[in-house]
Amino acid sequence: MRIFVWVLRFVVFGVLVAFAAQNHAPVTVEWFGRQWQAPLAVVLLATALVGILLGLSFTVSTLVRQRWTLSRLRRRLEAAQRTGEKADRTLPTV
Repeated sequence: MRIFVWVLRFVVFGVLVAFAAQNHAPVTVEWFGRQWQAPLAVVLLATALVGILLGLSFTVSTLVRQRWTLSRLRRRLEAAQRTGEKADRTLPTV
């Protein structure tokens, strides 16, 4: 499995290098009245990186809420096991 992951990484890296080598023509980007020039590959890769970071930032709140719920349920299970009660198998509504 590790070999497959490394091969996949090298393939992705190779594709990105080939993409950057073939798309080196400068493009002008205008944003909020400011202009700058950069190679097309840099603009596209930067845009993809910003999209990835935005997507990850939107998932943080969900992950935090899930971890909080999981820790709360674990505490309830441990308390039920200590007292010898049957654990409640219903999930709380959020």
